[in-house]
Amino acid sequence: MRVLRTFAAIAVAAMTVAPAMAQKAWLDPADILNPKPDTWLTYSGDYSGRRYSSLKDINTSNVHGLTLAWVQRLSAGSAPPSAGPFSFAPPAPPTTVGGVGTIEAPMGSVKGAILQVNGVLYVTTPDNVWALDAYDGHELWHYLWKTRGGTHIGNRGVGMWHDRLFFETPDNFLVALNATTGKEIWHKEIASFDLQYFSTMSPIVVGDHLLVGTGNDLD
Repeated sequence: MRVLRTFAAIAVAAMTVAPAMAQKAWLDPADILNPKPDTWLTYSGDYSGRRYSSLKDINTSNVHGLTLAWVQRLSAGSAPPSAGPFSFAPPAPPTTVGGVGTIEAPMGSVKGAILQVNGVLYVTTPDNVWALDAYDGHELWHYLWKTRGGTHIGNRGVGMWHDRLFFETPDNFLVALNATTGKEIWHKEIASFDLQYFSTMSPIVVGDHLLVGTGNDLD
């Protein structure tokens, strides 16, 4: 399959945010069973699948008063991102590049769940993961997977276990990252690229187990 685009920029807008904690990123998988109201720890927030926040500060009587807190423009390739016109955040750190291919094939929109753990937002597109400070939106790190190609229809987000993040790539690799630095720890192929499988789902952490899956339009 031919990749049509090699660069994308994404604007992420925040309405309400919490300060990021200047400490090592960490998530106890037991917390997903009973998450704090101001967190989003897994794909649907918790295991119920409701995708519902129990926060009560914003309601029908005051929602009209929401204003924009910040906008961050994210560059999905390996080139350093340019600062937006309303950005007062520090320059983005260098991108960590991994992968088994040679193609930079980012697609243009965020289609998955954004995790919020201890004031850090974890955002994905196919082949890309970012960590952002939830308070002002500045980029903490960016990871890029250089791909072999495949169906870049979307990415549904990351799973987090202790100090590690897990995400799937369109060319069927499961990648583990250090959640504090964005550095790759390992990668493992989970389906055959030659048989036209592609992987988009958000890994789900259950205790000390990780659930992953793949898709294939032909099989």
